[in-house]
Amino acid sequence: MTDTAAAPADTDQHVLAEVRNGTGHLVLNRPRQLNALTAQMYRDLKNALDAWRDDDAVRHILVTSASPRAWCAGGDIRQVRDAVRDGQVAAATQVFAVEYALDCLIADYPKPYVALMNGICMGGGMGISVHGSHRVVGRSTVMAMPETRIGFFTDIGASWFLPRVSRPDRRQEPGLAVGRWLALGGQRITGADAVALGLADVLVADEDFPALAAAVVEEGPADALARFAREPEPSPVVTRWEQIEDRYGAPTLEEIAAAAPEDLAGMSPSSLVRTFELLERGAADDGVRSCLERELRLAADTIARPDFAEGVRAVLVDKDNTPAWEHASVADVDVEAVRAVLDEKLPLPL
Repeated sequence: MTDTAAAPADTDQHVLAEVRNGTGHLVLNRPRQLNALTAQMYRDLKNALDAWRDDDAVRHILVTSASPRAWCAGGDIRQVRDAVRDGQVAAATQVFAVEYALDCLIADYPKPYVALMNGICMGGGMGISVHGSHRVVGRSTVMAMPETRIGFFTDIGASWFLPRVSRPDRRQEPGLAVGRWLALGGQRITGADAVALGLADVLVADEDFPALAAAVVEEGPADALARFAREPEPSPVVTRWEQIEDRYGAPTLEEIAAAAPEDLAGMSPSSLVRTFELLERGAADDGVRSCLERELRLAADTIARPDFAEGVRAVLVDKDNTPAWEHASVADVDVEAVRAVLDEKLPLPL
């Protein structure tokens, strides 16, 4: 692919792409929606990465945001809900199939993939960043996986990386309990937390993001990141590690719910069960693709359930935050039915 100029800033194109000085630069360009990812954005990102994968003119990838407030607030889940309500469950499932194929492509990408995660980084935004090789956060970065609040589950390959979070002094000891804490209650963490947990590699000053992006293009990732890296402040999550393990290290979800009711209040009981069981499978799995294929099967099942439409309505459509969940508690959810779904996988598209 030859060098191309990025589209103007006011374009309706939500993914801008250019190649300059060996850098394949992708810009998330939906700032008013905090770069919430649409089905077309997934396709555009994947098409560019597919084209650049074997292009000798592209030595590394840089992904940035046109929004100073956000890297990416997640997937545009309202589009999926609308499709389901119109009876297009298969089409809605295909949106997740393309998204997860994109996440898998990033995880396996043969060239350096630099993601500059300024501001809000949630849900699907973590899928297109945490799987990359060079993950950059700032002091204002806020990460979270809030899916249980909208009747969904923690996806985008999180069933692979959340069971494997760890603290800096115990890198060989995966912190499944802390991964559960992040997933079940949609806990928000800082940039310093992300580096400490192994979800990011480098922290830079917020005001340095534009200069760092320019330096990656001019100098390449290694030199640019070394020059702009800053020492993270102490991680609040690491200071609470033992407390979190005490609450979330219990063998059953019912015990966790009893130990941390304030964390899980308002979450969909069905989503909590699905997320808990999914992380158990992911902790024992052998790769990102396998986890994503399991998540795709679970997504197909979950979006057809009442809690998904109700959760998206309550949080994102009507915004009354009073969902009427299908089940009163996690004890009422048919765990064996959820496990039967998790026994299956759906292949990701190429």
